[in-house]
Amino acid sequence: MKNYLDSIDRDALRSRAERMLHTAGDACDQAGRFMSTTTEKIRGFSLIEFFIYETCLLSFGLWLGTCFSKFFKKFRAIIFAAFAATWLYLLWRVFFDEDED
Repeated sequence: MKNYLDSIDRDALRSRAERMLHTAGDACDQAGRFMSTTTEKIRGFSLIEFFIYETCLLSFGLWLGTCFSKFFKKFRAIIFAAFAATWLYLLWRVFFDEDED
C-alpha cells in the first residue's frame, strides 16, 4: 500500500481538483443566469399564460401517473399531447418570444 501512495502525483490531482472546481463554478454561474432570465420572462405572463403553465404542470403529472396506473392507460396519449403542446408553447414564450408587452 505504501508503494501505491508514493506513486501518486499530488500536483496532478491538485490540478484536476482545481479544474473540477472551476467547472462547477461555471455551471453554477450559468444556472444562475438561466434562472434570472427565466424569472424575468415569467413575470410578463398574462393570466392565460399562467393557465397554460398550470395546465402544462398538471398534464405532465397526470401523464406520469398514467405510467403507473391502469385506470388512465387509455387517456395516456391525450394527456401527453396536452403536456407537449403546453410545454412547447411555454418554451417558445420564455426563450424565443422577443415581443415585450
